Amino acid sequence: MNKFLVLTKVLFKTGGESLVQKDKKRLPKTIALLVLMVVAFIPMISVFVAMAAGSYWALAKLNQQGLILEFGILASCLVIFIFGIFFVMSTFYFSSDIESLLPMPLKPSMILGAKFTVVLIYEYFTELVFLLPVMITYGVMSSAGFIYYLYGAIVFFALPVIPLVVASFISMIIMRFAPFTKNKDAFNMIAGIIGLILAIGFNIIFQKFGASTKSQEQMSALMMKGNNSLAGTSSKLFPSAKLAVRAMVYNGEIKGFVNILLFIAVTIALLAILLILGEALYFKGVIGISEASAKRKKLSSKEFEESTVQTSAFKAYTIKEMRLLFRTPAYFMNCVLMNFLFPIFLFIPVISQPEILKDLDKLREVLRNGTFSGIVIAVAFGAMMFISVVNPVAPTAISREGQKLFVCRYLPISYKKQIMAKVLSSVLLNFIGLGLLIIIAAVILVPPVYLIIQLIVLAVLATLFGSFLGILIDLIFPKLQWDTEQRAVKNNFNVIILMFIGFAVAGLTIFAIVIFKLNLWTAFGALVILYGILDIILYIIISTAGVYIFEKIQS
Repeated sequence: MNKFLVLTKVLFKTGGESLVQKDKKRLPKTIALLVLMVVAFIPMISVFVAMAAGSYWALAKLNQQGLILEFGILASCLVIFIFGIFFVMSTFYFSSDIESLLPMPLKPSMILGAKFTVVLIYEYFTELVFLLPVMITYGVMSSAGFIYYLYGAIVFFALPVIPLVVASFISMIIMRFAPFTKNKDAFNMIAGIIGLILAIGFNIIFQKFGASTKSQEQMSALMMKGNNSLAGTSSKLFPSAKLAVRAMVYNGEIKGFVNILLFIAVTIALLAILLILGEALYFKGVIGISEASAKRKKLSSKEFEESTVQTSAFKAYTIKEMRLLFRTPAYFMNCVLMNFLFPIFLFIPVISQPEILKDLDKLREVLRNGTFSGIVIAVAFGAMMFISVVNPVAPTAISREGQKLFVCRYLPISYKKQIMAKVLSSVLLNFIGLGLLIIIAAVILVPPVYLIIQLIVLAVLATLFGSFLGILIDLIFPKLQWDTEQRAVKNNFNVIILMFIGFAVAGLTIFAIVIFKLNLWTAFGALVILYGILDIILYIIISTAGVYIFEKIQS
């Protein structure tokens, strides 16, 4: 146990040292970043609190207020499970500490358990946003007693275990076959994609099963029955979630006590199975993970000439950036693959619950008639801005160079072109996600052609804004001290800063359009002028002050 605690402490310290800086010179910056991160999530937390408080009394009249807890718990489980696939893959297999840990006299289950604990600790931050506000709001609104908060604490600390265990099972089964591949980097990316596909597949099954478990007649009967009879009905494929909901809803009854005991027992049992499975699979999947293979082919003089066609330095550097993002597993998983997540998540409800299409008929009719106001274009622009600023390509572009940034000084290409090539790589990847999103929305909603053209124009402006702003932030606050590519993107607060500024700017824009009640074309024109000017200003700043800052980083 002592070895386990020490190992967990070391892994957490080395993996999360950017959260706590002992250097007194960096302490103000660290505190400012932590405060900024908290402030960035306040709007989201406020929305959850408002939703829980606003729906409590309406559901309480039917004695079905337990659905509020179910929403918070299920949302947390889904987010932890889906994004846990990425975190588990990177922590278990892609971290550089693997080479140091394998020769040590440590059992696979101990290394696996310590890494699992590190991931679990980080997932508590997810719960702070998605679950804790709902739990506290429900407790305050229902005047809950000590037992409720005791059960709530148990649920809070144990709930992420099962989603992460499932994510770990998937990862270990996939990575067990890694030793049979020649190209480790390629397989790591393929494994990550398979993990994502499995996660999305499970999500589709969950939604489809949840939608079909109860007919409308059964749901109506349960609704009228009261006594929180609906609690747990939409979480049948999440045994831990179902038990957690019922334990908290019936906290003053014996069945609440039974459910919390079952919840703890199921959690411990699955965790034990993971550690047992880890003894058999983990080392076999992780040995040789850092190796890479290369193809060697003898070229003739003609083939050599064809393979060395001269091109512009800017184009070559942009291709270099794109290849680096696609070939590095950590960058591919966090920077490239996420561009496809939002379109897929938009399409999941349509696949799992086709009846949703019928509910969209009214919206299609409104779009065809053209009777909508500027709020439609404002909301669409806000969604595109959200996607643009959550992508870490731009706010980590300089940081990804790491300690090899000095090489940029000797490249036969100006600093401005290097920076703009990084911006272009971000724009291209961002626009892939936004383009897919627009295509899916066009297929589902069938809006007028002119609205699609407007969205494409705004997508370009939003992408440029997010990319320019992200690269500027990373120029000012580069994170060059990292030992794994994963930490360069995942533990980089520049991503949070970009998200916060982007959310604030987009929120103010939407608020202004709503307050002034602008029509569609006026709102579109205002957005084009405003963000066109902002993009030009950011371009000028990066081309002048940005280049100066970049040059100073070299010294």
